[in-house]
Amino acid sequence: MSAEPRTLAELIATHAREDSTRFALAIDGAKLTYGELDAAIERTADALFAAGIRHGDRVALMLGNSLPFVTAFYGAMRIGAVAVALNPMYRDREVATILEDSEPSLAIVQGELWPQAAASFLASSVPSLVFTEGDPPAADARMLSWTAFLAAATPRGSAARGPQPNDLALLCYTSGTTGRPKGAMHSHATLLANCRQAGTQLRRHPGSEDRVLVSVPLGHLYGLQSGINGMFRVGGSCVVLRRFDATATLRAIEEYRCTYMLGAPAMFGKWLEVLERERFDLTSLRVVTTGTASLAASVLDRFVAIANVAISESYGLTEAGPTTHSNSNGPVDKIGSVGPPIPDVESRLVDADGNVVPPGEPGEIEVRSPGLMLGYWNAPEATAATFRDGWLRTGDVAVCDADGYYTIVDRLKDMISVSGFKVWPREIEDTLVAYPGVREAAVVGVADANGSERPYAFVIRDPDADVSEDALLAHVTASLARYKVPARIEFVDDFPRVSTGKVMRRELRQRVLALGSHA
Repeated sequence: MSAEPRTLAELIATHAREDSTRFALAIDGAKLTYGELDAAIERTADALFAAGIRHGDRVALMLGNSLPFVTAFYGAMRIGAVAVALNPMYRDREVATILEDSEPSLAIVQGELWPQAAASFLASSVPSLVFTEGDPPAADARMLSWTAFLAAATPRGSAARGPQPNDLALLCYTSGTTGRPKGAMHSHATLLANCRQAGTQLRRHPGSEDRVLVSVPLGHLYGLQSGINGMFRVGGSCVVLRRFDATATLRAIEEYRCTYMLGAPAMFGKWLEVLERERFDLTSLRVVTTGTASLAASVLDRFVAIANVAISESYGLTEAGPTTHSNSNGPVDKIGSVGPPIPDVESRLVDADGNVVPPGEPGEIEVRSPGLMLGYWNAPEATAATFRDGWLRTGDVAVCDADGYYTIVDRLKDMISVSGFKVWPREIEDTLVAYPGVREAAVVGVADANGSERPYAFVIRDPDADVSEDALLAHVTASLARYKVPARIEFVDDFPRVSTGKVMRRELRQRVLALGSHA
């Protein structure tokens, strides 16, 4: 492999110089070599510079998985600008909050996403708006098409100042499932450190012959880091789909003989639906990872049995770059565990006072790593509350076994207090999913008239499954203590989710409150 890159600006360029004909990227129906991708990124960097973007300026990207996202992100990196990743599911209020906080000098917006956030962009003070996919839809002097933007590119020459390793590279806003989004600040050094950590695990060593299938959002660190940055670091190839479609992803694995695939819990249920009725050649797959949330053991077992490929569960968070723990860094995959810490990550479990808990006891995960964020943008108080003596407080509760494997118990903030008893939603969710015909479950706690919380469950059934609320309540009653039994179970087609598939529990709580069934 080439020498380790010092900045993200070097990722594509280095491999293009070594072998410009090597397959780099398949996206939007195009298949690009490293040479072609490098040229496209260079042209976009020149266009950004011609538009007045300079070192340290922010460039907002409200783009789905597309070639403009790839070239704009790496183009910004080449001129030392800072990418601001906007979740493609965000709408006006959320977009307005981030634009106000990050103050970008230019924003690039995907055509199909424009309607959901047009008001916030038009009302913003962003000096330049670039619109991909057709002509700009609004009469605004700041707006120009992607074609016109690229046409204005001129070679930037030596006047452009490139990045240094410790320069800010990315503002990645937290999902906002529990409140106002905060911009996690990552430098070139922190992002590349996490790519190296994830790529040098005991049983995961991607190389130039590997190909990763990415259908999770590139605007989220999971897709950006575990997907394209990690694979481009070693000169491998990336197959990126515009959006997740179970059949399309499986066909892409066959066509491109992908060796790596990124998944999220909600995606595995969709894959199972397809794999149970159609056959695909998945023999090229060596590593399938799942992150962003816990994957039910029953779903994992079914997928492994049908697809004949192991799933490596991992754990991480935006603030950590993202990966901190993975089964791939241990000798075996332990179902239900997220594995031991990956290389160069220190991890511990602590109580509310910051004291390390005894072995086998649950505690909040704290981590130290060269991949940790620099802090939150414009939020020194939130930064101070998240770090404790150099350790990042994750807010997640776990236990650690004798082999050093961590198992997530739940989010600290999601713990339900029932008459003084601690109840973890995941325990109830796992019990519900163990019942035949249940695909997914989400449990939230809502206070009753007496001030004590009660668990409420939302359940997604398998297609055509005949599962009743009474049957599930009887199952949970027979399996868990009475105070853990949900006050109510509601069947839904899907959960409100962020772009990575993580359940938005806040909205589920609001749904219970709106129904008035919690009193």
